Amino acid sequence: MAVWGRNPLLVAIPLWMTFGRAAALAESQICYVLDGILFVYGIILTALYCRIKIYNAKEAAAAKPKQTAEEGIYTGLTPHAQDTYETIGMKK
Repeated sequence: MAVWGRNPLLVAIPLWMTFGRAAALAESQICYVLDGILFVYGIILTALYCRIKIYNAKEAAAAKPKQTAEEGIYTGLTPHAQDTYETIGMKK
């Protein structure tokens, strides 16, 4: 009620202007506007997703302890035994 008490034209003029614009847009123009909105929305979501991924990667790298030269990726792995595969003796 406070807005109507001050000046009703402040509310009526923007509403009146938007009705004329909406009626003037053709169906194809509305599709272009919606496509533009979806395109911008996709770019924003992609940027936010990449930002989160980069932030999480930096956090993980900072929290991970540094490996020494003796402790590598292959620590704890043992080589395969030589007798894993047996050769078939072929008699002629």
